[in-house]
This record gives sequence, C-alpha cells and structure tokens, in this order.
Amino acid sequence: MKIAFVHCWITPGGALSVLQDLIDEQDFSEAKVFTLFSDRTELQSNTHKLGIITALPRRVNKLFLFCSTRKIFFLSWLLDYRNLMFFYPILIKRLSYKIKQYHPDHITISSFAIAKNITPVSGVKTTLYLHSPMQYIWSHYDEYKTKLTGIKGKLFRRIAGKLRKRDLKYTKFDTIMANSEYTAKLAEELYGMHKISVSYPHINPLFTQTNIVETPLSYFVYVGRLVNFVRESDVIIHLFNALGLPLIMMGSGPDELHLKSIAKSNIIFVGWISDVSERVKIMSQARGLINLTKESF
Repeated sequence: MKIAFVHCWITPGGALSVLQDLIDEQDFSEAKVFTLFSDRTELQSNTHKLGIITALPRRVNKLFLFCSTRKIFFLSWLLDYRNLMFFYPILIKRLSYKIKQYHPDHITISSFAIAKNITPVSGVKTTLYLHSPMQYIWSHYDEYKTKLTGIKGKLFRRIAGKLRKRDLKYTKFDTIMANSEYTAKLAEELYGMHKISVSYPHINPLFTQTNIVETPLSYFVYVGRLVNFVRESDVIIHLFNALGLPLIMMGSGPDELHLKSIAKSNIIFVGWISDVSERVKIMSQARGLINLTKESF
C-alpha cells in the first residue's frame, strides 16, 4: 500500500511525535510525508525513514529555515514560517496537487492547524487524526487579534474569516481520531463530526515508571515549543527573571532567539532533547513543571 502522510509543518514537538507513531502503526510498501514547511528533508520514526515533500519550493523552504535559526534584521521577521498563515489557501492547494500527483492508496492526516483542509482525492480513503482545530481562528482568535499588530494584524483580521469558511468545508473523512475527549467534543461542536474515536498519544514507559526524586533540585523546568503565542513562553521568562529562581527551558521554536535575548542568567536553554531518558531525568529531578497553556490532549 502507498500512503501519503500529511502534517501541517515539520518542527520538533508533541504533534510530530504522534505523527511518527502513526507512521509506525501502519503497514505500507511506500510512503511520503507532505507538509507546508519542514526543518528537515527526511522524517525518522522508530522503524521508517520517509522523504518529505513541502508545499514551499525547496529553495524557499531552505530560506525560511535559514532565517528562523538566525536573527537577521527584517528578514527573520518577514520569513517566519508562521507568516505562511497568510498564504494558507494558496499553499494548501499546492500541497493538495502534490498529494494527488503522488497517487496514494491511502491518506493519513495529522492536523493541528491546516492539514485537514487538503482537497480530497477521489476514491482514496482518508484518515484524520485531529490534535486540535486551528487555534488561531477559533479558540485563540482574540489572543492573536490582540498580539498581532501593524500589517500582520490587519492581514490576520482580513484572512481569518476566509480561513474559517474553508476550515468548515472539510469535515468528511472515512476515519476520524482525536487526541482526547476534549478535542473530540470540540470537533463535534465545531465541525459536526461524529463517530470520533479517541486515541491518546503514546507515552514512553520511562515517563510513568520513573520515580520523582524525594528531594528535588532547586530548578523548575518548562517543556515545549518556544513560542510566545498560546504557550506564553515570554510570560514564563519574565516571571523567572523577576523571581530569580533557576529555570530550564527544554524545547525549540521560532521565538527561541528572542527569548534568549530577554532571559537573565538564572534561565538555561537546553534545546529539544531527543534522548527520552535524559528528558525524564531532568523532569524527575525538577522542583516543579511550569505550563501556562491549555493542552488539547
């Protein structure tokens, strides 16, 4: 069987881990990953290595990636992959065309933003794994409307209605899974989806079998993508700047350079740690875990 796996964009985080699990759960003779933007050319799961096809032309994708990892005047602000939101209608059509040209026997969509809105391929069964409806235009619309200022704010307010209209059109799938009862309820209320099965993200046994130390070390830890929207990473930084308490920021993301520039010496950035045992060790020895976002799972 030839499978097209579709993901909104490829960057480190929980949604990507779920996609890797979805890949390992399925039996196929050939498969590729389709996405808007990617920080790598191949996706490695536990048992497979798949090529990645982006909606962005390869050179443009490389340019966005280059600007996201360096602080370049104006360009880093302009070529932030989150700005692709303003071009979603064009990019999702381009991605849909590439998927159709691939001639898959099955399509598996892993969506936390725009991936669910690909154009269906006639006669091809499609499975949707929903991490969350697109937060920018639904649950967190007011936050984005407030925080996005200037030309970005104006463009966002103009395009949000169009994105909502398109998002509500794509609600029919052969199989629908959600990452929690909470997300399943949202999908039913927002999209009128029914017969949604809940499939919780896999948890590595190390997280449940490792004991929390009786006498923790002095530091706190944040685990997640380094973004100011929704996850409020900048609020956490300002809080610990004021408290002077030691904090480990574990993760990576588009606001990483900015967060490092405002953090005081009591805050340490360790990046995204792929070694699960090392991640568990850091978390189990921490004085506390800091989280300011409502996790859909």
